[in-house]
Amino acid sequence: MKGSIIAASAAIIGSVAAAHQAHAGFHLRRYKPVEEACTAYTTVYVYESDIPQPVANSTVYVVPTPESTPCTESTSAVVPHPPAPTTPQEGYPPAPPPASSSPAPKPSKEEYPTVPAHTPEPKPEPKPEPKPEPVEPKPEPKPSKQEYPVVPSSTPKPKPSKVEEKPKPSKPASHGGYSDSGRIVTNGNKWAITYTPYTSEGQCKSLAEVQKDVAEIAEKGFTTIRVYSTDCFVFENVVPTCQQHSLKIIYGIFLEAGGKGGKGPFSDYANQQLQDIIKNTPKDSIALIIVGNEALFNGYTTAEELGAYIDYVREQLTSAGFPSDIAITTTEPVDVWQNKGAALCSHIDVFGVQVHPFFTSKVYASEAGTFALEQLEMAAKVCPEAAAKGKYITEIGWPKQGQTNGNAVPGYGEQKEAIKNILEVVGTEACLFSFHDDRWKEPGAYGVEQSWGCSDAL
Repeated sequence: MKGSIIAASAAIIGSVAAAHQAHAGFHLRRYKPVEEACTAYTTVYVYESDIPQPVANSTVYVVPTPESTPCTESTSAVVPHPPAPTTPQEGYPPAPPPASSSPAPKPSKEEYPTVPAHTPEPKPEPKPEPKPEPVEPKPEPKPSKQEYPVVPSSTPKPKPSKVEEKPKPSKPASHGGYSDSGRIVTNGNKWAITYTPYTSEGQCKSLAEVQKDVAEIAEKGFTTIRVYSTDCFVFENVVPTCQQHSLKIIYGIFLEAGGKGGKGPFSDYANQQLQDIIKNTPKDSIALIIVGNEALFNGYTTAEELGAYIDYVREQLTSAGFPSDIAITTTEPVDVWQNKGAALCSHIDVFGVQVHPFFTSKVYASEAGTFALEQLEMAAKVCPEAAAKGKYITEIGWPKQGQTNGNAVPGYGEQKEAIKNILEVVGTEACLFSFHDDRWKEPGAYGVEQSWGCSDAL
């Protein structure tokens, strides 16, 4: 079925796939400078017309961790989406009354005329026997409404059914060999969604706020969340709450610039996140571990340096007793994989790619999932061995506010339409972006940076 979808996509979008190879996909780092603010690690692509132009990236800011100054607790209001109106059920029409089968009553004996008796003598002239006058039978009274027998409808009434149960998590075969590990768990057409524990002001959310968010994620049917780093009390608040709701976690080690002496591979900054994972992570909670988030795209490191650090992370986890079946990978936009990613193929266990249909101006919201599948398959060809074990879209979504980008229109209705198509086509392979709006970010390109929260569209 996915093959036919790809063919249909090519007919709809035209030469998008060919043009995309020349794209220098723009992925803004969405962080607003906030004093002592916590860091969120999320990204989007920006493509202008058919051939996108690179746009300068925004700056990433360091956020306090539990070892430094705790973040201020605050609560951000979320306006609930109004429920969709329901259509009333129509009842069955009443059955027609049956025809009466009771015979009409015979006339009584008294109603017939008397016939004279015969005498032997003398014999009178025989007179013709008079015919009885016809007696018109009295009309049979019709039964009242209550006397009509119940006639069963031709359509049997449905038997009362049990309360519908939510679909149980299953492991899709489409993920290849890695799904057999049980770490990739889906629920119908849902898998994962990104989550950053930050308030609208960019501070760390309180435990109560995190508990409310995670409970809602589980209630909406997701089995997994993705976090970008280990900051803002991920192990104190997020992980224990996910354990309570049986949610798995895609853990992240975020990388920035500066190499070993800065915040790049092998730096203290990176290794501290690795040690946090080793010391605090429940081993059965891990879905994936993603080392770096578009680190090549942002120019933070080289493919060779990143590949070496991915191997180092794997060695450290195995030495610490973590199961060897845990997949370690990284993620980049499609064009970065095509231009720079081949050197990473021997270092990753499964394949991860970032796809944001909104930033390709030819794509309508209703085509978001079809376009994403095409992009996933295109990028996965760079590393076929890793992709054969499992290939995943690690970020995908649609903004609900902002400026129009060609055919790509932001809006509440458009977001719902896009998310619906994404879940239908690539839901079991896609991590939606994101759970709530990030109001602490700058508006960014097309003014959409703050408006990717899709919880109301689910």
